[in-house]
Amino acid sequence: MKKLTINPNDAGQRADKFIQKAFPSLPAALMYKAFRKKDIKVNGKWIKENVFLNEGDELSIYLPDDCFGTKTFTPTEDNITVIYEDGNIIIIDKEKGVPCQGGEGGKTPLCDMLKSYLYNRKEFIPENEQSFSPALCNRIDTNTVGLVIGAKNAAALRSMNEAIRNREVKKYYLCKTEGIPPKAEDEISLFLTKDKLENKMYVTDKGEATLTYYKVLEKTMDSATVEIDLKTGKSHQIRAVMAHLGCPLMGDSKYGAKTKGGQKLISYKLSFNIKSPLLSYLNEKTFYSKHVL
Repeated sequence: MKKLTINPNDAGQRADKFIQKAFPSLPAALMYKAFRKKDIKVNGKWIKENVFLNEGDELSIYLPDDCFGTKTFTPTEDNITVIYEDGNIIIIDKEKGVPCQGGEGGKTPLCDMLKSYLYNRKEFIPENEQSFSPALCNRIDTNTVGLVIGAKNAAALRSMNEAIRNREVKKYYLCKTEGIPPKAEDEISLFLTKDKLENKMYVTDKGEATLTYYKVLEKTMDSATVEIDLKTGKSHQIRAVMAHLGCPLMGDSKYGAKTKGGQKLISYKLSFNIKSPLLSYLNEKTFYSKHVL
């Protein structure tokens, strides 16, 4: 049997989602069977899996101890460049070749670097957490550099994720193109569909609706420096849209560039118009990446 008291970083979650995070080794089928058999209770009362937990609730799970397994945290490298941080969020200037999630090519992902950075500074103490760990609020491609937002606590993570969904966070990009866009500035509406085997987005008649605003800042005979304001945030959106316009990102051979080495693309500026009281203090601030094209 396990008995847990819900703390601030646990509150506001469905019971099943909390249990999956708190006990990742517990098989989902066994957990849902325990819900059906009324072996999971909050404050002494049986609950269904979709009940939301509140701070101070006492959660009891009537399963043998060997069902729960153990959680361990092993710090990795934490050599991140921090542009800004406070008690709620951290803004990281990601390097080229660093994946945000997963472990492409055995490389340490940025999400693990974030946890290790806060762990080494005693801001993240895993044994004090039941379901939460610091997390990234947005992601950029492995070979894209620039600004990524991380959250230090669950309330900040929820608030920032909601702000991003509601387009209260403005994310601007700089790119260098092979060829020159057809107009000095334009707003492009396209449908994109992903080929999972190729890990590539294609322009299609139906698919994920995207809206991309671009503005040419500088141009030469055969290339341009372009600012992008994403109105939607789909995977590979900038790369696919610029390739469709006949000016793929320099270095982006996957999308038709003649040069190689990874796309010349920077997540270079963040600004905020957040309605959540928790993070509204960010509205007076603008942050810039230190990377250059």
